[in-house]
This record gives sequence, structure tokens and C-alpha cells, in this order.
Amino acid sequence: MVVYDPCERLKVIRTQLIPAILTSAKENTTSDIKTAIEDNLPVLEENCYKLLENCEKKWPECNKEIELCNRDNIKKVFNDTREKLEKIWKEKEQESSVSG
Repeated sequence: MVVYDPCERLKVIRTQLIPAILTSAKENTTSDIKTAIEDNLPVLEENCYKLLENCEKKWPECNKEIELCNRDNIKKVFNDTREKLEKIWKEKEQESSVSG
């Protein structure tokens, strides 16, 4: 049986998934990065808010241990990630216009 722990999932999103998204953006094409910014990131952010609701119900004190167990932190982390992805996207756009 798989244990569904929303707080632990939020922790994994913050410590593993978001860094992986940024790392892979540096290796992907501009269209892949644009998809991440426009489609994938908003869906992931919305899922974080849903996980947060479940987490707060079960463990109201989780925000002391897990960064994404807080609405403001979710918003900040995703805004920061979006800005970093947009910066990577612009750099790749410039590279492709120079080399193409």
C-alpha cells in the first residue's frame, strides 16, 4: 500500500522536482522551456495548493518544517522558478538567433 503524505510530496516538489525542471531547461529547446512556463509550472503550482490544503488538515504545524506548506511560499517559489525559466528561455532565444 502506498502512503499518500501531502506534506512529504510538497517537500519532494521543492527539493527535487523544481531543481530538476531548472536543470533540464538548460538542456532543452526553447519550445520545451516555453511549455514548462506556460503549461507545466501552472499545473504543478495548482497541485501544490491542493496538497497544501490536505497537509494543513492533517498537520497544521507542517509549515514550520516544510517550505511549501505555506501559500505565500508556494507563490514565491513558483514566481522565482518562472523568472529563472524565462531568463533561461531568453538566453536560449538569443543563442539561437546568433547561431541561426
